[in-house]
This record gives sequence, structure tokens and C-alpha cells, in this order.
Amino acid sequence: MTENLPSQERAPTLPGLLAAAMALIAVVVSIVGMASDIPSLGLVAAAIAAILAAVIVWVNGNYVSQSERLARAEAEVTRLQSTSITDAVSMRITGDHPAPVGTIRTPAGDLSGLDISDTSDLADPDTGLLGERYFVITLEARVAAARRHLRPLALILVEAVHDATGSAPPINSSIAADVIRETLRDADTLCRLHNGRYAILLEDTPENGAIWTVERIRRRLGEQLDDVTVWAGIACYPANGFDGPEVLNRGREALEQAREWRQDRTEVADT
Repeated sequence: MTENLPSQERAPTLPGLLAAAMALIAVVVSIVGMASDIPSLGLVAAAIAAILAAVIVWVNGNYVSQSERLARAEAEVTRLQSTSITDAVSMRITGDHPAPVGTIRTPAGDLSGLDISDTSDLADPDTGLLGERYFVITLEARVAAARRHLRPLALILVEAVHDATGSAPPINSSIAADVIRETLRDADTLCRLHNGRYAILLEDTPENGAIWTVERIRRRLGEQLDDVTVWAGIACYPANGFDGPEVLNRGREALEQAREWRQDRTEVADT
């Protein structure tokens, strides 16, 4: 796994600057030695300075190499931690490793009414997407991972209907699922909720990135179907909440505000 180092780590380091300074001193001493009729002194001083500069360059090269290896190792650890979180959530859902009551919070604050060993609604039968049960549990895990790595997480709730001025029937769920799935990255999570809405979790994404994602979904749906209205509510960690239930509630509030419009609308939760 290869990661590009941030630009600040590619900037000149202190050993590199010292090497440049030693090389400059070597040139100056040589010039002074020849100007003062002591060329041997200048040559000896220049040779010593050049050797020291070479040593510094060698040490600096090893330092940069070690920094790159450390950055790659950190990136791999982050990937493995993310994978372990996903595996742990899956085990809890399937009942292979049931969690004690109270350890996973739902929007209601506890596990009341949520039997983790029941996998009947793990996936949505109409679209094949992950279901609301998976979403409720993984939301908490994703927020915890974002908190640990000091990275943002965006939640998008999407509802797409035909003719928002009338009875507003929902659009074909299979088409909507395919369009949204193709718009997202592999690291993002897409689920379909019981009420027919779609819940999206965007890893390492702030508010503006979530808005652009909604716009891409809106354009793609407009290309596939006629007379489509898309409402979306966005809430982000940590801007709009510090845990899963809080972020979800803020996202719901934003979606309800968007639904008050009879046209395409995206609302972002207030900070």
C-alpha cells in the first residue's frame, strides 16, 4: 500500500539545510584560502566541509526514507482498524458476537425493540441494499471511527418522488438504488430505510462534499427518470452532533425542512 506523504513532509528538512550550508562554507573557505595565498588551507577546509555535507545528506536521506515507511505503516493501521470495525459490526448483526444490552445506542438511546440476532431485515428485499438494522448499528461505529481519527463524517438522508405537487409517489426503488450506488465511493455506506428513504454515510467527508454528492445523485436521477423531485437532509460529525443518534436526528430535521419545498431541495443541519 503506497501513500503519498503530505506536502509539508516534502519540504526541506533541517539536515538538508545544514548540508547546503556546509557546501556553501566549503566554497567560501576555498575562495578565501586562494585569495590569501594559502591554497592548501582552503583545500583542506573545503574537503572537510564537503565530507561533512555528504554525511549530512546521507543521514537526511535515511530520515526521509524512515518517515515514508512510517507514513505507509500508519495508513495500513488505519485501513486495518476500519476493516475490524466493519467486521465487528457484521458479527453483532448476525448474532455471532451479540453485544450486551446498552452497549450499542439507537436513536431511542438503547437496544429496546432491536433484536441483533434477528437478520430478517438486514437487507432491503426490493433493492438488495443494506437495511435499516445495519444502518442503525454501523452509524455508531462510523462515528466512533471518525472521532478516533479526527476526521469528518457526513450523513445524507435522501427521498426521491414523482410530482412533488401532487400525491408524490416514490420513484422506482431499483433505479434509485442503482443510481445512488454508482455515484458513491467504495468506502461509503448506502442503506434503505423502512420508510423508503435512503441513508448514506460518507467517510472523511465534510459538509461541502456531501452537498456535491447530493447534486450528482440529483443529476443522475434526472437523466434516468422524468419529473423527479429529490429532497435531501445533511448532518455531519462533528459539526452537527457528537454521536450517532444526535447526527441522525439532525439529519432527519434537515430532511423535513427540505420536504417543505415543492421542488428539489437540500438542507444542511444548523450548527
